[in-house]
Amino acid sequence: MISSRALRVALGFCSFTGLTAVLPGLASCSSAPPPADPPLIADPPRTAGGGGADDGALETEIEQGLAYVKAAHFDEAKVHFQRAVALRATPRALTYLGIADEKTGDREGAVAAYKRALAVDGGFVEAAQNLAALYLDDPARPDDAIAVLRPALAKSPDPRLFQNLGYALSLKGDVDGASHAYESAVSKGEDAQVRFAWGSLLLDAKQPDKAAEQLKRALAAAPDDAAFLASLGRLLGSAHAFGECVKALDRAIRLKSTDPEWYVRRGTCKHQVSDDAGAHADYDAAIKVDPSFAAGHYYLGLAFKTEHNRLKAGVELETAVKLAGDGPLGKAAAQQLKELRRR
Repeated sequence: MISSRALRVALGFCSFTGLTAVLPGLASCSSAPPPADPPLIADPPRTAGGGGADDGALETEIEQGLAYVKAAHFDEAKVHFQRAVALRATPRALTYLGIADEKTGDREGAVAAYKRALAVDGGFVEAAQNLAALYLDDPARPDDAIAVLRPALAKSPDPRLFQNLGYALSLKGDVDGASHAYESAVSKGEDAQVRFAWGSLLLDAKQPDKAAEQLKRALAAAPDDAAFLASLGRLLGSAHAFGECVKALDRAIRLKSTDPEWYVRRGTCKHQVSDDAGAHADYDAAIKVDPSFAAGHYYLGLAFKTEHNRLKAGVELETAVKLAGDGPLGKAAAQQLKELRRR
């Protein structure tokens, strides 16, 4: 499942693939939410200056740094961003330097660069976003993230900052505060990932009805990203929104039909809406995709058992036991097989 993590922003170029937006998994520039979590791209505004030769030199260093970034030569990019900062420590140049520091493994340097950017402009969204995301990485420091986000939001009420604030507050168990932050984020524009994070929060808080409402809205806004849709389908099933679970997994499987777990998940949701024939077909499909997928055999065995086909049920459950071994699924299959043989 995609976890509801913090959103980090890469700046101004789609090929900066390593800096990921770590939240229920955004796709790349042209697509949207997957578990692989790529970047939400935002080019920081150019800082107003007096113009002249220094500005030209500053922009030249930044452009050269970006060229190296696009070639994935991050050490070389960092040199140019350092030169840009030496010419003039603008929030934009400092934020690029912070990103380059992250890409070259210098976490402390990144924190320092983002802090310097915010010292120049406390509302510079990208610096606040990325500094907060660093504080929300494992081990998470939500109080430090909140201390960055609240002042930035007072100057720049950006939905991305609200999104990270929601995640930070969720880590502290503040369901109402996190919900308010997510609500503020979507009030600025519909966002499937924010709805996903909000729904996940409410599910964890044992509020499945409220979670289902947010997850349904996430589905309505979701782009065609297979992994995100599959994760959304899982959560919808957990929220007992079984019809929407089927719809989400329908879309995911149309985009990618090679994951047996997605078929089984869809099959269990179809069973909950009384489409047992469709569920049976999905369990069959899962095994065709991967004959060694134990869950496919287990659920197919249960389907045959429901259909009173004891022979085929026994074959599938025995196969599930062999494939799953002593794990929870193997034990469940063994118990079902035992009950079947008692009859």
